[in-house]
Amino acid sequence: MKIMENTNLPSDHLPILFTDQSGINHEGIYNSAIRAFVEKTGDEGPEDSGISYAAEEILEWEYLDDQASFDSDIMIIL
Repeated sequence: MKIMENTNLPSDHLPILFTDQSGINHEGIYNSAIRAFVEKTGDEGPEDSGISYAAEEILEWEYLDDQASFDSDIMIIL
């Protein structure tokens, strides 16, 4: 069984692309409350959540928006 290469988990509810153990890419978010990656299924709103994948089932992930890759605990003041 393969394990996630990047052991850091993404910030909560930011758009990400993640790959499951079958090598299939999914677009969605990470939900820290349930410690799972949640696939996006549609544009019907947050109540329209997709299939959840436990963090242990994910091989890799990356942010979809470059602006989201900074530490969410740091505030940027322009």
